[in-house]
Amino acid sequence: MIAFFTDWGNDSYYVGVCKGVIKTINRKAEIIDVLHDTKKFDPKVNAHILHRFAGDFPEGTIFLCVIDAGVGGSRKPVIMKTKERNYYFVAPDNGLLTLVAQEYGIDKLVEISNKKYFFRKNYSTTFHGRDIFSPAAAYLSKGVPIEEFGPELEDINLFRYKKPEIKNDYLEGEIVFWDTFGNVQTNIPAEMGDTLFKKDDKIIIQIEDQKFEAYYERVFSDVLPGELLIHPESSGHLEIAINQGNAKEYMKLDTEGVEITLKRKEE
Repeated sequence: MIAFFTDWGNDSYYVGVCKGVIKTINRKAEIIDVLHDTKKFDPKVNAHILHRFAGDFPEGTIFLCVIDAGVGGSRKPVIMKTKERNYYFVAPDNGLLTLVAQEYGIDKLVEISNKKYFFRKNYSTTFHGRDIFSPAAAYLSKGVPIEEFGPELEDINLFRYKKPEIKNDYLEGEIVFWDTFGNVQTNIPAEMGDTLFKKDDKIIIQIEDQKFEAYYERVFSDVLPGELLIHPESSGHLEIAINQGNAKEYMKLDTEGVEITLKRKEE
């Protein structure tokens, strides 16, 4: 199974061409389109999204991940095999694999440089998704060993981020992305929230110099339409949302990666 993840959108031919390349190499390949409409040129935001969905796929899945603003530059095309779940990630080495590498561990890591497994020997400098990444995923799906694709690498590029922490009576973390509903995703695990807070607690949210009040709940309907809440979302992290509303717009957020603190309001 190949899980396909890009920032290309669905209004161009790029996704379709890459699927055609995969099928040219392996007619039996199963391809699942995970997401193509995501924040463009941003490996950090998309690393968090990749981390959220990867664990829902079966052992041995090949993840074809092309968020690659530096295509044709100094970053390396790589394949990473994980210690846990036997996953394969085919991606640019630009920080996109940071969180899945930390979550599942690195078993093997190679640079994709063997032109035997390129789609075109005179490959495009701007479309590695077609000529390098997609064929690598296709050949992996046919059983070609990872060692065949190129030399082994020692490590990958990792980005820095604010790791979630419990600090006495409050939580610290980072806003990592928001979805199409405007629900604001943090990197704070839900179990940290349950350690400090209980249902119906009123929580003070601080983001830089802004403060908001929200209820700590389980589902959207625990609050009235238009009210702000914090709850565990489906991947096991804390989410800030508005019942039938847009929390991102309400909180006037315009950039990801900002630090956030959550503290129970003292009555």
